[in-house]
Amino acid sequence: MRSHLITNAGVPVSEILVGRNIITAAAEAATVSGRKVAILCQPTTAALAELYATACASIGADVVGITLPDGEDAKQLSIVEDVYRKLNRASLSRHDVILGIGGGALTDVAGFIAATYLRGISAIYVATTLLGAVDAAIGGKTAVNVDGKNLAGAFAHPSQVFIDIDVLDALENRLKVQGAAEALKTGFIADMTIVDAYESDGLGADLEDIVNRCVAVKTAVVSEDFTEAGRRAHLNYGHTVGHAIETSTGCSHGEAVAVGMVAAGAASRLALGFDGSDRQHDVLAAVGLPVKVPVGGVTPHVEQVRSLMAFDKKRDVDGLRMVMLERFGSPVVVPATDATVRAAFEAIGLGS
Repeated sequence: MRSHLITNAGVPVSEILVGRNIITAAAEAATVSGRKVAILCQPTTAALAELYATACASIGADVVGITLPDGEDAKQLSIVEDVYRKLNRASLSRHDVILGIGGGALTDVAGFIAATYLRGISAIYVATTLLGAVDAAIGGKTAVNVDGKNLAGAFAHPSQVFIDIDVLDALENRLKVQGAAEALKTGFIADMTIVDAYESDGLGADLEDIVNRCVAVKTAVVSEDFTEAGRRAHLNYGHTVGHAIETSTGCSHGEAVAVGMVAAGAASRLALGFDGSDRQHDVLAAVGLPVKVPVGGVTPHVEQVRSLMAFDKKRDVDGLRMVMLERFGSPVVVPATDATVRAAFEAIGLGS
């Protein structure tokens, strides 16, 4: 099992462990004498959560199981309140732990609950999707959706994140495709070996190597920029347009980010002379990701997308900003002019 550490001022705050057959290790990490373990999952991960519950109970933990709605439906304040009340009834204390088992949406909301319940209790994640493993579960961003994507949240790192490559290898292709978007994003901004692997092997690329490379990039970035004051914003490449596409169409996060990266690539070409937009477009399309609207059969109205982009967290007093590429491996955050937004929209078939 390979370990990656996120540090803050040189002090380790979160450990990401990548390996195979990790149930026992994760259960042992969650189970401390006298501790209750609240296992949060969604219907798609309920069977796996049962295995973890059994493992925790066999070590001596008092296990509380809570199933949230699937996907982004879990990331609502009303759902969070419902979980708080269930934790109250189970008499959880600050000594206890949230064990979140699922993809990015589940770890987002499980982390938010852990960060805010009793003003903060410990959290451990088991990332069960490729998207969660390479991005969402790592870095301490917790959130729920209020009007826009992830607009209520907190920085709160899980003590550990476990990633089981056996689980990822067994994913259906649809989920591997969605996860490839965030993996390729990491490649475009920091490690082109990831891009080379997908270009060479498609969805047959070695997930253990890809996950470890993505985790290495993200842990290094987060350790340098703990609360997104600078470099960490680069991890949002493709997300300014992508989040707006996701909210307006209801498509998956990976699909939206893929379209968003095509848009950002076109904006980068206009604003910075980026010459890799065609290669980026082609590798995204080759693994089965959408590269223009409609997405999921839905074409959003251009004004709806513009309106949602106005909620982007990278905005400042001067207006909208976007992550763009000067070249592969060299991202920058720059103001988004009308011309660059128009170029971004035209590249994905949205018009202006």
